[in-house]
Amino acid sequence: MGRAQIRSKGFNAERELARKLWSRGFAVVRAPASGSKAKHVFYPDLVAMYRGKIFVFEVKYRTTSETIYIEKEKILKLVDFAERAGGKAYIAIKLLGKGWLVVPVDNLAETAGGRYKIDLNSMKVLTLDEFVNRIQNESLTRYVARHV
Repeated sequence: MGRAQIRSKGFNAERELARKLWSRGFAVVRAPASGSKAKHVFYPDLVAMYRGKIFVFEVKYRTTSETIYIEKEKILKLVDFAERAGGKAYIAIKLLGKGWLVVPVDNLAETAGGRYKIDLNSMKVLTLDEFVNRIQNESLTRYVARHV
């Protein structure tokens, strides 16, 4: 698979995730510079909002559940962006044939080489439905607590 085809699959995954979150009630923005090698400013792949909560995503597309490695600088910039926005950082992974998985950046393990790793076979990850349900149920619980 060529580099252009890989990038195309990544962009398609970003658009798919944006549509899925939008259809579940989230406001979603896909960064137009996503994937560009912007030097001075970092843009995450997606920013999603739900009732005042902000979720910042780096999106990955994979055909197998092999371990994913992400450069430390990219994770630090993702976390910085999320903190500036008052949100939380996540890695969303489109796994061919399995659907979407969501990993909070807080759950990532740093390797001796300074990268972060996502081992889909051994770490706790959420399906997209589990992630969305958790966010929506948390918001509902807070709403009921304030209005009852």
